[in-house]
Amino acid sequence: MRTPATRAACHGAHLALALLLLLSLSGPWLSAVVPGTPPLFNVSLDAAPEQRWLPMLRHYDPDFVRAEVAQVIGDRVPQWVLGMIGEIVEKVESFLPQPFTDEIRGICDSLNLSLADGILVNLAYEASAALGFRFCTSIVAQDSQGRIYHGRNLDYTFENPYES
Repeated sequence: MRTPATRAACHGAHLALALLLLLSLSGPWLSAVVPGTPPLFNVSLDAAPEQRWLPMLRHYDPDFVRAEVAQVIGDRVPQWVLGMIGEIVEKVESFLPQPFTDEIRGICDSLNLSLADGILVNLAYEASAALGFRFCTSIVAQDSQGRIYHGRNLDYTFENPYES
């Protein structure tokens, strides 16, 4: 059973993973890095929730990220639903779990997006899973002795293509 803090951290991680997925495609918008070397970010949980993801966001072109978020939402969410979600978010914002809401707000403020757009992107994983699409979730952590741990689950359905 997950605690509210665990759920909040998971939701914040989903948004970050969604943004990283958008940003992981190679292209001219990526700031200069050595080819083949992934960027390294320190997301400090000691920082204010609104500030935690800013070091990562500063690494990428905000115009590109905004355009991709708008395309993902625009391609999948009808305009009338966007308006309705915006109204709902305004009314229930105080009931959304912390620190996840403040993390999303910080990302949205940095990218000049609405909180409703941020929440929609955050829910993309859950929505896609409900539609039968599966993705993976990963975490990388380092302990006090410097050992690095990588955990990953595979949410893919494995079907036998030879069964009919």
